[in-house]
Amino acid sequence: MKNKNFAVLIGVLVILIAIYLFQQLNTGKKSISESMINVFPDLKASSVSAIKVYKQDYPDSGLSFVKKDGAWLISSYFNAPAKENDIDKLLSDIKTLQGEVRSTKAELFDDYDIADSIALHVELLRPDSSELVHMLVGKGVPQASKSSFVRKFNADTVYIANQNFLSRFAVWNAEPAKKMPSKRWAEMKMTDVDKELVISFEIKAKRKLYRFEKKQVPTEDTTAPPKYIWEQIKPKKGKILEDKDIQPILNRIVTFNSQEIINDEILKEYGLTKPKYSVSFTTVDGKSTIVSFGNAIDTTSNAYYTSVDNKPFVYKVAKYNFESIFVNPFKDD
Repeated sequence: MKNKNFAVLIGVLVILIAIYLFQQLNTGKKSISESMINVFPDLKASSVSAIKVYKQDYPDSGLSFVKKDGAWLISSYFNAPAKENDIDKLLSDIKTLQGEVRSTKAELFDDYDIADSIALHVELLRPDSSELVHMLVGKGVPQASKSSFVRKFNADTVYIANQNFLSRFAVWNAEPAKKMPSKRWAEMKMTDVDKELVISFEIKAKRKLYRFEKKQVPTEDTTAPPKYIWEQIKPKKGKILEDKDIQPILNRIVTFNSQEIINDEILKEYGLTKPKYSVSFTTVDGKSTIVSFGNAIDTTSNAYYTSVDNKPFVYKVAKYNFESIFVNPFKDD
């Protein structure tokens, strides 16, 4: 190709690009990033003291959270502690929520499942119970899993937003009256004890009492960090567990996760007023914690009623957790 012809082609290309840019500027067409709107730009997460999530016609199926002494609790679930990271992420996602306008006509609400009666309501409240945010969530978009239609309460503008709040609360394709699951938001870890700070613990299994203590191992190297092993102090007869047997028991105790929170009152029928099985452990600061195991819940659930002395709950704990502490370590005793 001759240089002259090549130069002509380049010139034509430049003119076409210039015409395209001129048309874009004059038609006011926006890029994707320009068309996205921050829905709640003024939200301050620190101002939120309560959260309500519900369907208008089925308020009992929803969830509610309250912030008390700096910690989030699930007020609709016996005031169980909530997973702080999950609540923080929810508030952050609402704060940064972006959407593109899809409609400004109320008569089109049914197209998005976003009418008051069928939408998912999400309220963020101040300490005086006044609303910071009242968001309605309609259906999601099947071909865009991380999206849903949203609008502000008492507003007609519908956005397609970059978050799927239906899946967040497990209501995607769920019946409106179905209770939203609480456990996915609850902190089910039963104790807050640091294993490294435990210096002794006892296991009571019916009429037997086993005591274990952490002992420092003598070493000739005075500059090296101290080493410890666990020893069985009681009983001195029968099967004597060694450090390699004792440490796994302690690991299981301090990392216990419950399957469910049963109630906020320790009732007599749970077998927790005079439990036959319990574990108590003491930390270096002299504080003690007792985990008590009551009755088996029933013959089919393979779970036990359990409580922790500094928490006002009754937990449901799997049978294999019970056996891993009170049965398996002492089978040959």
